[in-house]
Amino acid sequence: MVRISRPDLAMFGALAIVMLVTRTHSLSNVMHLPDTSLASFFVGGFFLRRATAFAGLFLLAFAIDVTVIGWFGQSSFCFTPAYWMLVPAYGTMWLAGRAGADKLGTEPSSLLGLLALVSVATLVSELFSSGGFYFLGGRFTDPTVAGFMPRLARYFPPTLAATLLWTATAAGIYALLVAARPSLASRAEQ
Repeated sequence: MVRISRPDLAMFGALAIVMLVTRTHSLSNVMHLPDTSLASFFVGGFFLRRATAFAGLFLLAFAIDVTVIGWFGQSSFCFTPAYWMLVPAYGTMWLAGRAGADKLGTEPSSLLGLLALVSVATLVSELFSSGGFYFLGGRFTDPTVAGFMPRLARYFPPTLAATLLWTATAAGIYALLVAARPSLASRAEQ
């Protein structure tokens, strides 16, 4: 039996909570928080690393989407057969997080490398998710690369901004936790 540590459970719980709050837009009446999904998968890959944690986060994202569409009347426009392109999209972020942990670590000197890694992974993830929706979703007649490029130019910048915002927030929280409890730093490097 696989034993899950308390810090891993706490990390998974925190990622689940922020996904619940931002993916459902449950605070939209008060303020609109950008979706944290891509950042959550990056951070999950960085700290949790296990495939079961990836599967759990993906199932949570799917359950949130099904719930807000089925029970709360949110539009199902994006819920097409191309929805499953989110697996490689989120997988890209997860694997980038793992690579970042393995190759760059948590030292302040690695911040520029992590920034570049998150940015490139977000672009690849956007190509999978938006590209999959555009080319495979059945919502656009005769999709072309030329037709996709304006959509990429429109949707990628806010996606990148949200991902960088939430990843930086996670890094800041991690830095504060390590400052308060230095033993956490050695655990993150395992």
